[in-house]
Amino acid sequence: MYDHFTPGRNIWKKVSRWLFFTMERIFVLAIVFGITYLMIKSFYPYNIGRYGLILIISNALLAGFLILPSPSNPMGLMYQEMLRGILKSTKHATGDLVAVTDNKQREEK
Repeated sequence: MYDHFTPGRNIWKKVSRWLFFTMERIFVLAIVFGITYLMIKSFYPYNIGRYGLILIISNALLAGFLILPSPSNPMGLMYQEMLRGILKSTKHATGDLVAVTDNKQREEK
């Protein structure tokens, strides 16, 4: 029975039936919830108030945005798209790379 591996059986990427929550999405939601909890405890230790509720709502909207499918890769999530853009911002695009052909002026010197 377990002699052959069938592709598409990765339990970490497997889409569940309830709101399409995968383990990756649950981890992202847990991390955002933890960060929100730490921010509330440090900024508003005694009374959450109006600004604390605004912080909670904005972080809930951010968490919802981060678990959406990314436009360039439907199997990926938006947080991956954002991290890829931030981490690769210092690298040149492929069109900005040095030309493969030799420069004639550089050879003459």
